[in-house]
Amino acid sequence: MNRHLKHPRPTLSALAAALLLSAAALPARAQDELILPESARATAYVNGGVGKEDEAHMRKIAKDWPLRMIFSERKDNEFVADVNLFVTDHRGAPVLALNNTGPMTYAMLPAGKYRISAIFHGVTESREVTLDGKQGRDVYFHWKGKPKIDPWDGKPVGGKQVPG
Repeated sequence: MNRHLKHPRPTLSALAAALLLSAAALPARAQDELILPESARATAYVNGGVGKEDEAHMRKIAKDWPLRMIFSERKDNEFVADVNLFVTDHRGAPVLALNNTGPMTYAMLPAGKYRISAIFHGVTESREVTLDGKQGRDVYFHWKGKPKIDPWDGKPVGGKQVPG
């Protein structure tokens, strides 16, 4: 006995309907899983400036970066690293968050208004900056800090007395 089982072939319209239904379900599923591609951002940045050669390299490439942040402390404007950095756009959405940055951090950001917060030794300095898309901007962060102490004699470099 020769049996042939017939499998119904899906019609083109049935396939099209299935595709449309599955496509319509994607945004709802993405929302349920909090996948929001429009808010995903990546900001290119470069960080450095420790040592003479690194500082020279950072100064050489500075013109190519729209936002240039420089971190220093004390009266002698000594460069500092170990700065926590947080940059938001005009709506408050984060565009860059970094730990242990400095002394120079440059970011590739489009024209717009930004708020920059830099934290060094628990002290926060904030700046608002507008990038016009034509010229880069230097933004300086300076903490007063304590005088630099000579490790040999425990006195401030330059002979000044440390306030007690």
